[in-house]
Amino acid sequence: MTQFGKSAGANVLLPVLLLTIAQTACESSLDTNTLRKAVSGGGSHALALNTDGSAWAWGYNGGGQLGDGTTTNSSVPIAVKGLSKRVIAVAAGGDFSLALESDGSVWAWGTNDRGQLGNGTNVNSGRPSAVNGLTGRFVAIAACEAHGLALRSDGSVWGWGDDYQGQLGNGSNADTTTAVAVTGLTGRVVHIGCGFNHSLAVKSNGSVWAWGDNSSGELGTHTAGVYQNTPVAVDRLTSGVIAVAGGASHSMALKSDGSVWTWGVIRLARSGEYLGSDVATPVAGLAGVKAIGAGWGLNFAYESNVSIWAWGENFGGDLGNGSNKDSTTRVKVVGLRSGVIAIASGWFDGYAVKSDGSVWAWGSNNHGELGNGTIDPKGGSNIPVVVKAFSQT
Repeated sequence: MTQFGKSAGANVLLPVLLLTIAQTACESSLDTNTLRKAVSGGGSHALALNTDGSAWAWGYNGGGQLGDGTTTNSSVPIAVKGLSKRVIAVAAGGDFSLALESDGSVWAWGTNDRGQLGNGTNVNSGRPSAVNGLTGRFVAIAACEAHGLALRSDGSVWGWGDDYQGQLGNGSNADTTTAVAVTGLTGRVVHIGCGFNHSLAVKSNGSVWAWGDNSSGELGTHTAGVYQNTPVAVDRLTSGVIAVAGGASHSMALKSDGSVWTWGVIRLARSGEYLGSDVATPVAGLAGVKAIGAGWGLNFAYESNVSIWAWGENFGGDLGNGSNKDSTTRVKVVGLRSGVIAIASGWFDGYAVKSDGSVWAWGSNNHGELGNGTIDPKGGSNIPVVVKAFSQT
């Protein structure tokens, strides 16, 4: 097992951007108009899903990723236009967005330079359009930096967009503007996730598979630097996994026993330290975890009615613990203990949904990604703040 520390130096490439989420969703009583039952963080924007099936967005909108037909940023949630009120999942990518509707169709909008909208073009769009090449009913989606993934009801995985590191998993390294099937995943996939340039899948037997960029060991194969354009098994995770999340150059897995495993690298820029290894390792001290999330160089884990834990880089208050200092050990996100039903991570932000329907955010706020009506290019908030209530006006 290769261990990464201060001495790793040139043996590991610097982390690149990423985003991905792991989230739970449930119905609950509430004292607001509608329960925001899911949230997803992106590069500098976020998405949320209401119980009425509408999708909402806020933050950076340079590529049209807020879905309102403009490229104007918004520091408060605005409704995504052109979707029916039958959305059952949302996923925010680098500068694009995805939605899954109840009929199993997948929709995309925003930046499209690598084909990440899957609509057969490379033209940006501020309005949702259906992803081409997807037939049948789809049940889950994942938005990565510049590629998308979708899980079909038969357990097959499909991808589109950027494929430079093989992250589409079809044996090629060529971008595609329409969806293609991931090859080599025998057996049924039940969960998908992705990082900046790598993709993850959990099979029905609880094993984890990965493909794409492996410059820092994010595929968990004990062969850092060896990229894969078809899926390979993640070492040590052959059973029991129920969810995965990808970071800039690291990955996470949640097991049914509530344990959390990580592999790949987080580089703490201030100290020069490297956290992690190229093989999956359990995170000490965590038990009963219900949800996980990974950002640029940070991790989140939620222990039900205990705390959201965070560790890693903390540029703009990303860890939400009232500090702006990086942490190699887990720290508690301030003020969010009980009642959390979903968590998510953006590149430099954290998000949570509570059972009263409120959405909370912390971290960077360069473009309004906290959704609280403010913009702060020089920082953000190192404690959670409430996202403005959704309004049709």
